[in-house]
Amino acid sequence: DKMKLYLDDNNTCYTMHEATGEMRCFEEFENNVKWVDSKPYVYGDIKFIDNEICPVHVLLNTSMIDEKWIYMNLKSYISKNDRVCILPFSFFDDTKNEQDWNKQYGPGMGIWYRSNQDVFYRYGISSSHITWVNYFTDSIEEMKNKIMNSSVLLLTGGAPDLMMKRIKEKKLKKVIKNYKGVMIGYSAGAMIQLDAYHISPDEDYPKFSYQTGLGCLSGFDVEVHFRKSKVQMESVEKVKNDKKIPVYGIYENGGMILEKEVICFGQVDLYE
Repeated sequence: DKMKLYLDDNNTCYTMHEATGEMRCFEEFENNVKWVDSKPYVYGDIKFIDNEICPVHVLLNTSMIDEKWIYMNLKSYISKNDRVCILPFSFFDDTKNEQDWNKQYGPGMGIWYRSNQDVFYRYGISSSHITWVNYFTDSIEEMKNKIMNSSVLLLTGGAPDLMMKRIKEKKLKKVIKNYKGVMIGYSAGAMIQLDAYHISPDEDYPKFSYQTGLGCLSGFDVEVHFRKSKVQMESVEKVKNDKKIPVYGIYENGGMILEKEVICFGQVDLYE
């Protein structure tokens, strides 16, 4: 089940069904294999990002940005001089206090600590340049300062609706929306970067819903953890019909970088 992609002279990407004879074959990848040689590609010439404020947005399914297929695409955006702020506001409701939070994110003991912290070391960033926003112990002023004094902001995965609720509760929406650095979000952290996003039914969310995000990006929607399941395809069709906007299906081994255009790497499907 191999899918071939072809490029024309303008580096526009086509599937094998759309390609013409003179196009060059871009790369082959297996649908279920980590796609290591993930050269970036652009789906057409997409001009609907009218947001000059945020220079770079990265949408992923995983925090593992030190893996080669992500690193080779992000290394031109992140350098050893960057200061990283990690915003783990996406925890589910069973995290009720500082102790619960530490079990997940606490330095040296949290189960998600290293997968959000250590991944930046490959970019040459030292631990002294990485700071975490603690929902339970930081004041709102401290939270704002941590975000504003960073050049890379990491939005974690989990519950997107709860993450937005906490961002609003701590009055951080404006600060994040106007962020000037590189904003990286995985899973829930990717979804909330949009002005509006949807949640597809899964084990955590029994029914489809539309939600309001940060409003950094608009004009499209994403389906994260994409694997072309029946439920996901129904969501994609619903969004296309309801909102008349394209939907990007981001597979586990896919990602998007939004700068002046939409750059996809790894495995991403576009439905429009």
